[in-house]
Parts: sequence; structure tokens; C-alpha cells
Amino acid sequence: MKTFLLFTLAFFFLLPSKSVAQNGNSVTPTVMEVNAYVSSLKLKEKDFPSSFSNAQNVEDLVYKLQSSVYFNSGNVKTFGENPKNLYTDIASLKGISSVSLSKRNIEIVIIKINNSNDLNSIIDLSLFSDFYKLKYIYIVSSVNTTDQSIAKMFHNYDEQYSIFYKINLGE
Repeated sequence: MKTFLLFTLAFFFLLPSKSVAQNGNSVTPTVMEVNAYVSSLKLKEKDFPSSFSNAQNVEDLVYKLQSSVYFNSGNVKTFGENPKNLYTDIASLKGISSVSLSKRNIEIVIIKINNSNDLNSIIDLSLFSDFYKLKYIYIVSSVNTTDQSIAKMFHNYDEQYSIFYKINLGE
């Protein structure tokens, strides 16, 4: 009986307190198509009206002209003052922490997926820890994909970020 009790206690102490997903996250990110994401925000806001609209803010960031930073192949180009948008591609992400760019006001990072090989890449969200106002990660894919495929790309997911995507096949 004593052996059984010791075995049982050891078993429970050795169990991990949280299971970790295959991509290194304890939580798998929720990823939605951009229009579905905005619609879900509008539904929430309908129940809890306020003077600030997250749905309108996302639409403005995605569809309206904003001051922006473009970071591709190690080159940084800034247009306007206090940029809110950061445009980049999968291949350029690794270098984002080593370049000097205006991170202070960035609210959305728009990441371009150019080919099917890009879908096997990792997007490490810890790269954006210095982006204090960052709320949204927007994936624009030139190839067909799914929300599950995109979700698998993210490592070090933090629930402060909302992730959504659009497939743009260049029609």
C-alpha cells in the first residue's frame, strides 16, 4: 500500500501542469479570415456599444491609407509620421529585431506569404515584444491556405495579438 501511495504521488508530481502544442505554444492561436474577424468584432460591439470601435479600427488599418513602414530583404522604408502599419514578408521576419525602425506606434503587422514553401515557415511572435501597441497580425497569402495551416506557423503565441488572414491570388 505504501509503495502504491508513493507511486501515485510521484506520478502526479511528474505530470506537466500544461500540455504544450506541437508548435511550442500552450495555446493554439485562433486564426480567422479578415472579413469574418471584422464581422465577429461588429457582433460583439453590437452587444456592448462604446465610442471606440475595434472593428472600425481594424478596417481602417487594413483598408485605408496609413503611415507605414516597409521592411523587406533588410531594407527599411518609412512613409509618413508615426507609422501604424508594418509590411513585411516571411523571409524578412528574422531580421526585424536587428534593424532600426519605428516600432513605437505599430498596431498591425502585415506579413506576405509569397509561395507554398512560406507556409512551412515559423512566425515567432517574440520578435514583436518591442512593439508596445501591436494588436494585430495580418497574413496576406498569395497561395491557397487554411486557418489551421496559418495557426501552425505561430510560435510563442501571446493572446494579446489577434491573427487574421486574406488569400489574395492576384485575380
